[in-house]
Amino acid sequence: MNILSRDFNTREKVLILILVVILLALGYYWLVDSPVRTGIYEAKTEKEALEVELNAVNKKIDGLKHMQEELDDLGTTGRAGYMASYNNSKAELAALNNILSNTDEYVISFAELTREGELVRRAFSIQFTTSGYTAAKKTITELENSEYRCRIGDLNCVAETSNDENTDLKHWTGKITVTATATFYETMVGGVEDEGLPEDSSTEQK
Repeated sequence: MNILSRDFNTREKVLILILVVILLALGYYWLVDSPVRTGIYEAKTEKEALEVELNAVNKKIDGLKHMQEELDDLGTTGRAGYMASYNNSKAELAALNNILSNTDEYVISFAELTREGELVRRAFSIQFTTSGYTAAKKTITELENSEYRCRIGDLNCVAETSNDENTDLKHWTGKITVTATATFYETMVGGVEDEGLPEDSSTEQK
């Protein structure tokens, strides 16, 4: 009897079929599934890296747009003021003290400096009390038209008493307390770096 030409029984046929299925599955895994999964993973990784890079670029663009908007706004608010070279803090503080000297009382608080390229922002908040609306308006106007380039942000006025039910601030009497945020602008052109100067945020976004 020739064993090579014999017929396989049912059990052997089932085992052979299972073996063929296993081999086909392994072949599919190694030749199709694994390369496809690897390709998808690499594409996903590359996509995530590109998204991170895109977000960094968008942040830089947003920062530049914001900076341009600030400069454009300063150019359309009448007298823009002189953009002094860094570090102009002593002169700016002296200007603030001079502007606020005619108020009843005042408090000045400076925040940390920020820098974008050649532009340095010196943000601060103030609170002062005046004898009435006219004096408060005069102080704000002087601050807005400061010798040094300054932009006023949030502004809030509260009157202590009112002579009638009219809610218009112009008709209020008595002391008025004003709180505001503002920013002095300086340039690194002609400025000298020191320990108080922060890192350039525009380079951190690259």
